[in-house]
Formats: sequence, structure tokens, C-alpha cells
Amino acid sequence: MAVLTDHNGTVWSIKRRWWSFPDFLNLLGWVGDLIGVLFMILWPFWLLSKFCGVRWVITINRDGERVGKERVRGWKNSKLRMEAIAQEVAAGDYSEPDSEPQSGPESELPPGTIVY
Repeated sequence: MAVLTDHNGTVWSIKRRWWSFPDFLNLLGWVGDLIGVLFMILWPFWLLSKFCGVRWVITINRDGERVGKERVRGWKNSKLRMEAIAQEVAAGDYSEPDSEPQSGPESELPPGTIVY
């Protein structure tokens, strides 16, 4: 996980999401327990799938609000992309996915990167 502050004093964080399932296990009663047990049974298969090529989700937050999310195939490629995003933010060149693209050369994304 990378945490940095840009030229305007805005705090950015860039991290991999380890758990792709929704965070709704705080349900009351036995329903939450049942869902928790189901996830614990599925977890080893999920972990194995990550090492077999399922994409990692990288989230980009600015001042605690999510401003971007990317999917990158492979641990090494996701680490490289996180470093590239951190460099773009530090240089002031990061453009949010919903904003207008900035003029200049496009950054090279690692193979398997999906920006949405």
C-alpha cells in the first residue's frame, strides 16, 4: 500500500484489495454466521485462483474517497501498476478515470490492465 501527499496537500492511497466479496458480514443473527462460514470454505479456492491468474483490484483513494479502480492480472504487474500510479500522483499527472485526459504521452500500462 502506498500513501502519499500531492502538491496541493491532498492525501492519496493506493492499495490492492485482498477480498473481492462485499463487506456485508455484519448482518445480524445466524445469516451473517452462515455467510461467514461459506466465505471461509471458499477462501482457499479464491486464494489459489489469485495465483492462477485472476485479476487483482487496485483502488485509488483521494482524501478517503475512491477516485479510481483498476484490475491488473498478476502480482508483479499489479505492484508495477501501483508504483506507476504513485509516481503519476507524486508528479501531479494522474487523471481520474472520469476526468478529461491530460495532454501529453499516455502512460504505458502493464499487460492485462483494465481501467474502469
